[in-house]
Amino acid sequence: MLGAHFEREIREQPDVWREIARSDKAERLAHAIRDRDVVLLGSGSSLFVAQLGALALRRRGIRAHALAATEATLDNAAYREAAVIACSQSGRSADLLHALDVLHPADLIALTNTSDSPLADRANICIDVGSGPEVAVPASKSVTATAAILLWAAGLMSGSHTRNAQMLVETAEDVRAWLDGLEVERVREAAARIARRRSVVIVATGYGLPVAHEFALKLKEASYIHAEGFSAGEFRHGSAAMLDATCAIIGIVDEVARNVVNRPLLEAVQAESLRYVIGGHIGDIPLLGPVVGEAFNTLAWLVASQMIALHAGRARFVESDAPRGLAKAMV
Repeated sequence: MLGAHFEREIREQPDVWREIARSDKAERLAHAIRDRDVVLLGSGSSLFVAQLGALALRRRGIRAHALAATEATLDNAAYREAAVIACSQSGRSADLLHALDVLHPADLIALTNTSDSPLADRANICIDVGSGPEVAVPASKSVTATAAILLWAAGLMSGSHTRNAQMLVETAEDVRAWLDGLEVERVREAAARIARRRSVVIVATGYGLPVAHEFALKLKEASYIHAEGFSAGEFRHGSAAMLDATCAIIGIVDEVARNVVNRPLLEAVQAESLRYVIGGHIGDIPLLGPVVGEAFNTLAWLVASQMIALHAGRARFVESDAPRGLAKAMV
Protein backbone atom coordinates (compact mmCIF):
# COMPACT_ATOMS: atom_id res chain seq x y z
CA MET A 1 0.00 0.00 0.00
CA LEU A 2 1.22 3.52 -0.76
CA GLY A 3 2.71 5.18 2.31
CA ALA A 4 2.78 1.96 4.34
CA HIS A 5 5.85 3.01 6.35
CA PHE A 6 4.49 6.53 6.82
CA GLU A 7 1.21 5.20 8.21
CA ARG A 8 2.90 2.70 10.51
CA GLU A 9 5.14 5.42 11.93
CA ILE A 10 2.19 7.77 12.45
CA ARG A 11 0.42 5.05 14.41
CA GLU A 12 3.50 4.33 16.55
CA GLN A 13 3.55 7.84 18.02
CA PRO A 14 1.44 7.21 21.14
CA ASP A 15 3.92 4.53 22.22
CA VAL A 16 6.79 6.99 21.69
CA TRP A 17 5.08 9.59 23.88
CA ARG A 18 4.49 7.06 26.64
CA GLU A 19 8.23 6.30 26.67
CA ILE A 20 9.03 10.02 26.90
CA ALA A 21 6.62 10.28 29.84
CA ARG A 22 8.70 7.62 31.65
CA SER A 23 11.98 9.42 30.94
CA ASP A 24 13.88 12.42 32.29
CA LYS A 25 14.42 13.99 28.84
CA ALA A 26 12.33 17.11 29.53
CA GLU A 27 13.96 17.63 32.92
CA ARG A 28 17.43 17.34 31.37
CA LEU A 29 16.56 19.89 28.70
CA ALA A 30 15.07 22.34 31.20
CA HIS A 31 18.18 22.05 33.38
CA ALA A 32 20.45 22.60 30.37
CA ILE A 33 18.64 25.80 29.36
CA ARG A 34 18.80 27.27 32.89
CA ASP A 35 16.88 30.49 32.12
CA ARG A 36 19.41 31.55 29.47
CA ASP A 37 18.73 33.14 26.11
CA VAL A 38 18.64 30.34 23.55
CA VAL A 39 18.59 29.88 19.80
CA LEU A 40 16.71 26.87 18.46
CA LEU A 41 18.13 25.71 15.14
CA GLY A 42 16.63 23.42 12.53
CA SER A 43 15.57 22.85 8.94
CA GLY A 44 12.31 21.59 7.46
CA SER A 45 10.11 19.87 10.05
CA SER A 46 12.80 20.41 12.68
CA LEU A 47 12.60 24.17 12.10
CA PHE A 48 8.86 24.19 12.69
CA VAL A 49 9.30 22.19 15.90
CA ALA A 50 12.01 24.69 16.90
CA GLN A 51 9.52 27.51 16.32
CA LEU A 52 6.99 25.73 18.53
CA GLY A 53 9.58 25.27 21.27
CA ALA A 54 10.78 28.86 21.04
CA LEU A 55 7.22 30.11 21.43
CA ALA A 56 6.65 27.89 24.47
CA LEU A 57 9.84 29.23 26.07
CA ARG A 58 9.01 32.87 25.29
CA ARG A 59 5.61 32.45 26.92
CA ARG A 60 7.52 31.57 30.07
CA GLY A 61 9.79 34.60 29.94
CA ILE A 62 12.79 32.95 28.27
CA ARG A 63 14.27 34.88 25.35
CA ALA A 64 14.21 32.20 22.66
CA HIS A 65 14.42 32.50 18.89
CA ALA A 66 14.08 29.86 16.18
CA LEU A 67 16.55 30.19 13.31
CA ALA A 68 16.53 28.29 10.03
CA ALA A 69 19.86 26.54 9.66
CA THR A 70 19.86 27.51 5.98
CA GLU A 71 19.68 31.21 6.92
CA ALA A 72 22.43 31.19 9.53
CA THR A 73 25.19 32.03 7.07
CA LEU A 74 23.69 35.48 6.51
CA ASP A 75 21.74 35.93 9.75
CA ASN A 76 24.13 35.17 12.58
CA ALA A 77 25.53 38.33 14.15
CA ALA A 78 23.05 38.37 17.03
CA TYR A 79 23.38 34.65 17.74
CA ARG A 80 27.12 33.94 17.75
CA GLU A 81 28.36 32.18 20.88
CA ALA A 82 24.81 31.77 22.18
CA ALA A 83 23.35 28.65 23.75
CA VAL A 84 21.97 26.63 20.84
CA ILE A 85 19.38 23.87 20.85
CA ALA A 86 19.90 22.04 17.56
CA CYS A 87 16.90 19.99 16.41
CA SER A 88 17.56 17.30 13.82
CA GLN A 89 16.03 13.90 13.14
CA SER A 90 19.16 12.53 11.49
CA GLY A 91 21.85 14.61 13.15
CA ARG A 92 23.58 14.65 9.77
CA SER A 93 22.06 17.63 7.95
CA ALA A 94 24.85 19.46 6.18
CA ASP A 95 22.93 22.75 6.47
CA LEU A 96 22.64 22.41 10.23
CA LEU A 97 26.25 21.38 10.76
CA HIS A 98 27.44 24.31 8.64
CA ALA A 99 25.23 26.68 10.65
CA LEU A 100 26.94 25.50 13.83
CA ASP A 101 30.33 26.27 12.26
CA VAL A 102 29.12 29.85 11.74
CA LEU A 103 27.41 30.32 15.10
CA HIS A 104 30.17 28.90 17.35
CA PRO A 105 27.72 28.05 20.17
CA ALA A 106 28.81 28.67 23.73
CA ASP A 107 26.82 25.54 24.58
CA LEU A 108 25.27 23.09 22.15
CA ILE A 109 22.29 20.98 23.15
CA ALA A 110 21.35 18.37 20.54
CA LEU A 111 17.77 17.13 20.26
CA THR A 112 18.12 14.32 17.77
CA ASN A 113 16.73 10.91 16.93
CA THR A 114 20.23 9.67 16.06
CA SER A 115 22.59 9.66 19.03
CA ASP A 116 25.50 8.29 16.97
CA SER A 117 25.65 11.24 14.57
CA PRO A 118 27.96 14.17 13.84
CA LEU A 119 25.57 16.50 15.67
CA ALA A 120 25.57 14.33 18.77
CA ASP A 121 29.37 14.14 18.69
CA ARG A 122 29.64 17.94 18.67
CA ALA A 123 27.08 18.57 21.42
CA ASN A 124 27.81 19.35 25.05
CA ILE A 125 24.53 17.63 25.87
CA CYS A 126 22.75 15.16 23.59
CA ILE A 127 19.14 14.20 24.24
CA ASP A 128 17.97 11.28 22.13
CA VAL A 129 14.28 11.95 21.44
CA GLY A 130 13.84 8.18 21.26
CA SER A 131 11.29 7.86 18.49
CA GLY A 132 12.99 4.84 16.93
CA PRO A 133 13.80 4.27 13.24
CA GLU A 134 11.88 6.30 10.66
CA VAL A 135 11.83 4.78 7.18
CA ALA A 136 9.39 7.15 5.48
CA VAL A 137 10.96 10.38 4.29
CA PRO A 138 8.19 12.59 5.77
CA ALA A 139 9.12 12.75 9.45
CA SER A 140 6.38 11.94 11.95
CA LYS A 141 7.54 10.27 15.17
CA SER A 142 10.66 12.39 15.53
CA VAL A 143 8.62 15.57 15.04
CA THR A 144 6.11 14.91 17.81
CA ALA A 145 8.73 13.41 20.14
CA THR A 146 10.86 16.54 19.88
CA ALA A 147 7.79 18.75 20.32
CA ALA A 148 6.72 16.84 23.44
CA ILE A 149 10.14 17.26 25.06
CA LEU A 150 10.37 20.96 24.23
CA LEU A 151 6.85 21.75 25.44
CA TRP A 152 7.26 19.80 28.65
CA ALA A 153 10.66 21.39 29.35
CA ALA A 154 9.18 24.87 28.86
CA GLY A 155 6.45 24.04 31.36
CA LEU A 156 8.99 22.82 33.90
CA MET A 157 10.95 26.06 33.61
CA SER A 158 7.91 28.07 34.64
CA GLY A 159 7.02 25.75 37.50
CA SER A 160 3.82 24.81 35.69
CA HIS A 161 2.30 21.41 36.40
CA THR A 162 -0.13 21.46 33.48
CA ARG A 163 2.38 19.60 31.29
CA ASN A 164 3.49 16.47 33.06
CA ALA A 165 3.90 12.75 32.53
CA GLN A 166 0.27 11.97 33.26
CA MET A 167 -0.99 14.59 30.78
CA LEU A 168 1.33 13.20 28.11
CA VAL A 169 0.12 9.64 28.72
CA GLU A 170 -3.51 10.77 28.57
CA THR A 171 -2.84 12.53 25.26
CA ALA A 172 -1.16 9.38 23.93
CA GLU A 173 -4.15 7.23 24.81
CA ASP A 174 -6.69 9.73 23.42
CA VAL A 175 -4.80 9.88 20.13
CA ARG A 176 -4.39 6.09 20.04
CA ALA A 177 -8.14 5.65 20.50
CA TRP A 178 -8.79 8.05 17.63
CA LEU A 179 -6.28 6.30 15.34
CA ASP A 180 -7.90 2.94 16.10
CA GLY A 181 -11.46 4.24 15.81
CA LEU A 182 -13.98 4.87 13.07
CA GLU A 183 -13.40 8.63 12.88
CA VAL A 184 -10.21 8.08 10.88
CA GLU A 185 -12.51 7.20 7.97
CA ARG A 186 -13.65 10.85 7.97
CA VAL A 187 -10.05 11.87 7.37
CA ARG A 188 -9.73 9.50 4.43
CA GLU A 189 -12.93 10.85 2.86
CA ALA A 190 -11.98 14.47 3.49
CA ALA A 191 -8.45 13.91 2.18
CA ALA A 192 -9.87 12.53 -1.07
CA ARG A 193 -11.78 15.79 -1.52
CA ILE A 194 -8.77 17.90 -0.52
CA ALA A 195 -6.64 15.99 -3.03
CA ARG A 196 -8.77 17.33 -5.88
CA ARG A 197 -8.08 20.97 -4.93
CA ARG A 198 -5.43 23.14 -6.55
CA SER A 199 -4.20 24.68 -3.28
CA VAL A 200 -4.61 24.16 0.45
CA VAL A 201 -4.43 26.99 2.97
CA ILE A 202 -3.89 26.23 6.67
CA VAL A 203 -4.70 29.12 9.02
CA ALA A 204 -3.76 29.27 12.68
CA THR A 205 -2.45 31.47 15.44
CA GLY A 206 -0.30 30.96 18.55
CA TYR A 207 0.92 27.39 18.94
CA GLY A 208 -1.07 26.47 15.86
CA LEU A 209 1.07 28.59 13.55
CA PRO A 210 4.22 26.42 13.45
CA VAL A 211 1.91 23.40 13.22
CA ALA A 212 0.25 25.02 10.18
CA HIS A 213 3.65 25.37 8.50
CA GLU A 214 4.49 21.74 9.29
CA PHE A 215 1.05 20.63 8.01
CA ALA A 216 1.68 22.44 4.73
CA LEU A 217 5.09 20.80 4.41
CA LYS A 218 3.58 17.34 4.99
CA LEU A 219 0.96 17.92 2.29
CA LYS A 220 3.65 18.98 -0.17
CA GLU A 221 5.89 16.02 0.70
CA ALA A 222 3.24 13.33 0.81
CA SER A 223 0.79 14.44 -1.89
CA TYR A 224 2.55 17.09 -4.05
CA ILE A 225 -0.35 19.52 -3.40
CA HIS A 226 0.49 23.21 -3.20
CA ALA A 227 -0.09 24.12 0.46
CA GLU A 228 0.80 27.07 2.68
CA GLY A 229 0.47 27.81 6.37
CA PHE A 230 -0.59 31.31 7.39
CA SER A 231 -1.20 33.38 10.49
CA ALA A 232 -5.02 33.51 10.50
CA GLY A 233 -5.00 37.24 11.15
CA GLU A 234 -2.35 38.07 8.58
CA PHE A 235 -3.98 35.89 5.93
CA ARG A 236 -6.80 38.42 5.74
CA HIS A 237 -4.29 41.18 4.87
CA GLY A 238 -3.91 40.30 1.21
CA SER A 239 -3.43 36.56 0.89
CA ALA A 240 -7.15 35.86 1.22
CA ALA A 241 -7.49 37.02 -2.40
CA MET A 242 -6.13 33.63 -3.50
CA LEU A 243 -9.19 31.75 -2.20
CA ASP A 244 -11.68 30.39 -4.69
CA ALA A 245 -13.60 27.19 -5.36
CA THR A 246 -10.39 25.36 -6.31
CA CYS A 247 -8.95 25.80 -2.81
CA ALA A 248 -9.37 24.13 0.56
CA ILE A 249 -8.88 26.04 3.81
CA ILE A 250 -8.20 24.26 7.10
CA GLY A 251 -8.20 26.03 10.46
CA ILE A 252 -6.28 24.89 13.55
CA VAL A 253 -8.50 25.65 16.52
CA ASP A 254 -8.25 25.85 20.29
CA GLU A 255 -10.12 28.07 22.75
CA VAL A 256 -7.61 30.91 22.48
CA ALA A 257 -7.44 30.80 18.67
CA ARG A 258 -11.12 30.20 17.87
CA ASN A 259 -12.23 33.78 17.17
CA VAL A 260 -9.13 34.67 15.16
CA VAL A 261 -9.23 31.50 13.06
CA ASN A 262 -13.00 31.74 12.55
CA ARG A 263 -12.82 34.98 10.55
CA PRO A 264 -10.97 33.71 7.45
CA LEU A 265 -13.04 30.52 7.58
CA LEU A 266 -16.26 32.54 7.49
CA GLU A 267 -14.98 34.70 4.65
CA ALA A 268 -14.04 31.56 2.70
CA VAL A 269 -17.74 30.72 2.34
CA GLN A 270 -18.19 33.41 -0.30
CA ALA A 271 -15.14 32.09 -2.16
CA GLU A 272 -16.75 28.61 -2.16
CA SER A 273 -13.59 27.05 -0.74
CA LEU A 274 -13.69 23.64 0.90
CA ARG A 275 -13.48 24.11 4.69
CA TYR A 276 -12.29 21.93 7.58
CA VAL A 277 -10.95 22.40 11.10
CA ILE A 278 -8.68 20.37 13.35
CA GLY A 279 -8.30 20.73 17.10
CA GLY A 280 -11.79 21.96 17.97
CA HIS A 281 -15.21 22.78 16.61
CA ILE A 282 -16.24 25.95 14.79
CA GLY A 283 -19.93 25.95 13.92
CA ASP A 284 -20.84 23.27 11.41
CA ILE A 285 -17.41 23.09 9.74
CA PRO A 286 -16.33 19.42 9.64
CA LEU A 287 -13.80 18.51 12.32
CA LEU A 288 -10.88 16.22 11.42
CA GLY A 289 -8.69 14.61 14.03
CA PRO A 290 -8.78 13.95 17.77
CA VAL A 291 -9.77 16.47 20.44
CA VAL A 292 -7.50 16.21 23.50
CA GLY A 293 -6.55 18.19 26.60
CA GLU A 294 -4.81 21.52 26.19
CA ALA A 295 -1.44 20.52 27.66
CA PHE A 296 -0.26 18.55 24.61
CA ASN A 297 -2.95 19.36 22.05
CA THR A 298 -0.30 20.33 19.49
CA LEU A 299 0.71 16.66 19.28
CA ALA A 300 -2.85 15.72 18.29
CA TRP A 301 -2.90 18.49 15.68
CA LEU A 302 0.31 17.15 14.19
CA VAL A 303 -1.03 13.60 14.02
CA ALA A 304 -4.23 14.80 12.33
CA SER A 305 -2.19 16.72 9.76
CA GLN A 306 0.01 13.67 9.07
CA MET A 307 -3.03 11.46 8.48
CA ILE A 308 -4.60 14.01 6.14
CA ALA A 309 -1.35 14.24 4.17
CA LEU A 310 -1.04 10.43 4.01
CA HIS A 311 -4.55 9.94 2.66
CA ALA A 312 -4.33 12.90 0.27
CA GLY A 313 -1.19 11.29 -1.12
CA ARG A 314 -2.94 7.97 -1.58
CA ALA A 315 -5.84 9.70 -3.34
CA ARG A 316 -3.29 11.18 -5.77
CA PHE A 317 -1.36 7.88 -6.11
CA VAL A 318 1.77 9.34 -4.53
CA GLU A 319 4.27 7.05 -2.78
CA SER A 320 4.65 9.18 0.33
CA ASP A 321 7.29 6.88 1.81
CA ALA A 322 9.74 8.17 -0.81
CA PRO A 323 8.65 11.53 -2.30
CA ARG A 324 10.41 12.55 -5.49
CA GLY A 325 13.58 14.61 -5.12
CA LEU A 326 13.84 14.11 -1.32
CA ALA A 327 16.04 12.11 1.01
CA LYS A 328 15.89 11.46 4.74
CA ALA A 329 18.93 13.64 5.44
CA MET A 330 19.82 16.51 3.12
CA VAL A 331 23.57 16.64 2.48
